[in-house]
Amino acid sequence: MNFHPNFADENREGSGASAGSSWHRKAFAVGTAVLLAFSPVAPAWAAPAGAVASTAAGAAAKLAVATPALTAAGGCQLNSPRGKVSHVVTIIFDNTHFVRDPARDGSTLVPSDLEQMPHLLNFIKENGALLSNHHTPLIAHTSDDIITILTGVYPARHGVATAANSYLEYTATGPKSQSGFTYWTDLSQDSTYNLISGPAGTDHPNGVNAPAPWVPFTRAGCNVGAAAAADMEIENTGVDLSTVFGPGSPQTMDPNAFANYEGVAIHCAANSTLCSAANGGFPDKLPWEPNRDGSAATTDPATGTSTAYEGFTALFGHKYVTQAFQNLGLGSQILDGNGNLKDINGNTIVDDFNNVLTPGFPGFSIAPQYSLGYVADMLEAGVPVVYAYINTPHRPVQVNPYGYGFPSDPGDYGPGEAHYVQTLQQYDDAFNKFFKRLAKDGITPANTLFMIMAEEGDHVVAAEPTNAPCDGVNTPCTYGNTVGNEVGELNLNFRGLLQAEAGIITSASVNSDSAPDIYLTSNPGPNDPTLRAFEQASGTLTAINPISGATDTIAQSMANSVEFNMLHMQTSDPLRTPSFTIFANPDYFVTGSTACGTSTTPQTSCVTQQPGFAWNHGDVSPQITTTWLGMVGPGIDDEGLDKKTFSDHTDVRPTMLTLVGLKDDYSHDGRALVEKFDGWAQPSAVRNSDNFVALARALKQITAPVGPLGLASLHASTIALESGNAQDDSTYTSIENQLASFTAQRDALVAQILPLLEAAEMDDKPIPDNVAHSLVHQAANLLSSVQAYANGL
Repeated sequence: MNFHPNFADENREGSGASAGSSWHRKAFAVGTAVLLAFSPVAPAWAAPAGAVASTAAGAAAKLAVATPALTAAGGCQLNSPRGKVSHVVTIIFDNTHFVRDPARDGSTLVPSDLEQMPHLLNFIKENGALLSNHHTPLIAHTSDDIITILTGVYPARHGVATAANSYLEYTATGPKSQSGFTYWTDLSQDSTYNLISGPAGTDHPNGVNAPAPWVPFTRAGCNVGAAAAADMEIENTGVDLSTVFGPGSPQTMDPNAFANYEGVAIHCAANSTLCSAANGGFPDKLPWEPNRDGSAATTDPATGTSTAYEGFTALFGHKYVTQAFQNLGLGSQILDGNGNLKDINGNTIVDDFNNVLTPGFPGFSIAPQYSLGYVADMLEAGVPVVYAYINTPHRPVQVNPYGYGFPSDPGDYGPGEAHYVQTLQQYDDAFNKFFKRLAKDGITPANTLFMIMAEEGDHVVAAEPTNAPCDGVNTPCTYGNTVGNEVGELNLNFRGLLQAEAGIITSASVNSDSAPDIYLTSNPGPNDPTLRAFEQASGTLTAINPISGATDTIAQSMANSVEFNMLHMQTSDPLRTPSFTIFANPDYFVTGSTACGTSTTPQTSCVTQQPGFAWNHGDVSPQITTTWLGMVGPGIDDEGLDKKTFSDHTDVRPTMLTLVGLKDDYSHDGRALVEKFDGWAQPSAVRNSDNFVALARALKQITAPVGPLGLASLHASTIALESGNAQDDSTYTSIENQLASFTAQRDALVAQILPLLEAAEMDDKPIPDNVAHSLVHQAANLLSSVQAYANGL
């Protein structure tokens, strides 16, 4: 994720690299895999599982399978096939890649992130399925990606449709920025829920709060832990504290509020003693959580929570989780001699974000040593369902007292840089210890469902290494330190370039990003002449790339409110809808600066290379929107790598719930990946529906934002927004009308397909073959029509 100053939530992203640390660094014992020899022509990382990488990590991977199973803690009642799943572990990486990142010349000599973590890679490939044709929603950023993973619905239905992990909202005093990272029930700038699934109205003055992902588990008697998993825990020391603990509460006055309350939570089952008041438990309020059957509930005015979710409590923050574990009398593997939580290396977890040794949450740019430590600690404390986030390895970790990473490095690494490679060695070592520790506890693929993935990919912006060819492992790659020869994205002063090249000075706010949302200050409608002139000019802007020397067109694709509906980007809050969005050339980070607006050489003066930030995402480039999903556990076929099956983040949730036998109180936008299940684990209705997989794949083709229909419609939208002039805008009008018609047809078809898939997955209702065949045929016809239309423009 990018964490540019002034544009991102400081707690999750603002730590970055810290220079000049005086903290002592301990020597770090790396895993044996990093000591392997590599061929400069065919690196050993490229060897298939069972060859070189398997030699190093295979023992740990297989060890996890051979250990006897444990029973899930307490009254947790999962209903998995054959009753085999006792634990669920979800780990979400930030920008960690399975596919190799190409150098500027297109070569891919440097092993990918996962190739350089063989203990993790082989654990997935040897025990389960690794889907490398997995995709993000749009816009591809951490906040909306993770919320989509957690909920199984696209941003249109959870409300967090963000560029650079934030969005703007129209207010009485102009557009204001709102972070996508808040606690689940917080309100945004315009007093609607940040996570919103229904519009504001008389009965719902703040809109409808999106259903929470822990609910089906806690209703089944399972406690659910979260470490830095977006919006499941307190995300800031401002409004979040008041929302959870109450305005003016002691927690809001605590000088150590960040370390004590942010970033970690356990949502408990009803009447769980773990979340008792004595342990620091507080009411787990969800004002609009539906009834179990999905019907609407009301908010109990006495408790502030839904009548369908009363009697539940939670532990919010490192302080209360530690207090609860102390009261349980847990041993030295979890708590140090002073009763503080320990990480996966046995070190006390401390507040790295504030650069202090205070025990507490280390910050949202969280290293795997901490994150995996939280997960292991929670599992061993009897919390059977856990979620965790791990920061990207291509950025220096925060200052810490344990020698993790290289905090004094000034900015992002280029592929193959020595400290990037060594950071990945530390990541791999952490996973090796994690899997061995869980195996010793009896938490293995025989009884635990592991869902491991990266929320998005990246486009790296860097010159050629100065010592090319290099593979990073045998020969560390080095980069220059002058403009055009270094590692760093290209900052573009968008409004300045627009003024200089097109004479447009219309007041607007830009949510800076590689896929910037543009908000014209007056909030005009989509057909407004001022907005149309702004869009038309935006499509023509060019700049000279200081790395390649080429003249680049900045806008690769553009979408407005009509296309937002097709791409599931239109939320229930119209005040957060941008005037339009530009998906830019991925080399560029587009800002709203007006500097250079009067320049006579805007193509060069409006662009600067920015060392420190080098990995762009948000755009529709396949490098960004294509990522990976690993699944291991009871019922998952251990087929290894699957490069073909198309999936996206909305499929994670229904896949997980189908495997554990639980249901959400709402419908999903995705489908269960049942073709990755062992036959005995497939629901009987799926086994008895010959066309289930064909229908599920047809669904993804027409509804996934970066599926073939979504990309075709985006092409048409781009042509529409760039077309026309003040005298004739008929092409725009015609295309917009056709896109609206296609969207209505798509939505009507999806409304028929999704209930059938969910009924087969969750309710044991087979899909009649004639119905499935007809819907597959209709989906194919619609896709063909949209593609033919777009190709003909």
